[in-house]
Amino acid sequence: MAKINLLPWRDELREKRKKEFIAICIGAFFLGVIAAAAVWFYYDQKLQDQEQANQLIVSTNQNLDVQLKSLDGLQEQRNAIIERMKLIQGLQSQRPIAVHLIDELVRVAPSNLYITKFTRVGDKFTLEGKAESPNAVAELLRNLEASPWYRNAFMNSFLAVEPKKDQAPTSVVPRVEENYGTFVVTADLDKIPEQLEEKAEASAAGSEAVASTAEVAK
Repeated sequence: MAKINLLPWRDELREKRKKEFIAICIGAFFLGVIAAAAVWFYYDQKLQDQEQANQLIVSTNQNLDVQLKSLDGLQEQRNAIIERMKLIQGLQSQRPIAVHLIDELVRVAPSNLYITKFTRVGDKFTLEGKAESPNAVAELLRNLEASPWYRNAFMNSFLAVEPKKDQAPTSVVPRVEENYGTFVVTADLDKIPEQLEEKAEASAAGSEAVASTAEVAK
């Protein structure tokens, strides 16, 4: 005899499927929440890493700016040192020139003439002194023009001494220089000899090399 199930199996099956669907939905919801939390955590970590990297870049740039400013200061110090050394070397190189100028002036001055004042402004010279006559000053000018150290020698003035009248006799023999006239001569510095010029250039190059070595040592 066939068995017939008269129980409401369709309602039970429907209720079972409904419970399964609700369980699947709840599981999917929790899985979605977990996935969203994982994604949020992942991107939050990425964001923090990026912020740390940005902060590192900013601090590195600030340090580089400070170092660049210090390098600018070192460059200015280097330039100042080079300028001072060039000035010192230039003064040292001018010392033998001054010695040669004075020595040459003594050599070209005639015996009946002497110099009381010698001034120099740049490459211009002014000679003041006393001479027996304008011819002695003219001889000085010729000697200056023939010298390798002077050029453009020119006599600005010559003031002769007026003879004294009604002078009482005396036993003191007058000096010859008392009758000398006063003169003013100007001249220019001629081209510096090549040997001294090469020494000056070598001194300037040496100062730059010393400054560069000092910068590397720093």
